[in-house]
Amino acid sequence: MHKDYRPDWDIYTCHIEESPAVIGLDLDLRRFAPLKEKPNAIYITVYLNNPREDGFPQNDEFAIMGEIEDSLVEQLTTNLDAHFVGRTFSNGVRDFYFYTGDLLLHDKFIADAMIRFPDYRYDYGVKEDNNWELYFDFLFPDVYEFQRIQNRKVLRMLRQHGDMSERERPIEHWIHFRTEEDKATYWEHIRENGFEIAHDMKNDNPEFPFKLCVSRSDKASEATIDSVVMTLWELAQQVNAEYDGWETSIVK
Repeated sequence: MHKDYRPDWDIYTCHIEESPAVIGLDLDLRRFAPLKEKPNAIYITVYLNNPREDGFPQNDEFAIMGEIEDSLVEQLTTNLDAHFVGRTFSNGVRDFYFYTGDLLLHDKFIADAMIRFPDYRYDYGVKEDNNWELYFDFLFPDVYEFQRIQNRKVLRMLRQHGDMSERERPIEHWIHFRTEEDKATYWEHIRENGFEIAHDMKNDNPEFPFKLCVSRSDKASEATIDSVVMTLWELAQQVNAEYDGWETSIVK
């Protein structure tokens, strides 16, 4: 794997075939996938014995699923050099997803992982997936959800440092543009909404050489941040620009 790769696991909620679902995946893989040397997807389905009404596990089964995951990851990474990319909970089942080059004896290694959990019924399958569609089209969040996940990361970090999310403070947002005209159009749209320009500069990115940092006082609560970010992000899409995240200082 590339030397810049840093596993970056996160989770989000959605629906899979009408049922509520929780999807967990390694987001950093998006920068390097598909891995050409690992074109085969392996999926393992483990059936919960005692799911809640919404199809999610009760507390004790949640912990056991964690142990099953560790066991599968150990067997498949050690024996097949497989890469663990994601997992889902939905409709009373836990699915685990791996990519690998080598499939030799994969069924034996899955059985070796599951032998410690005789109470659990499971299925597995393999499919050729050169473009990693399972990762990009099924596991990966849509653009809105992806942005919300990024928001939550920053908010978690602020909270860990004792931030008072309900207090307003200047929040800076970065947007990258292809042309001066796009940048001017964007600014025309948002200047009415209480934003100020914090930085206006050129950078050495040939595709997006113009960069704007706008600032406004807002709360650092999830609802506020999601709403402000989505507005700025959508407007960026309309002028072929790229919204590139936000930052703020900690308010204690």
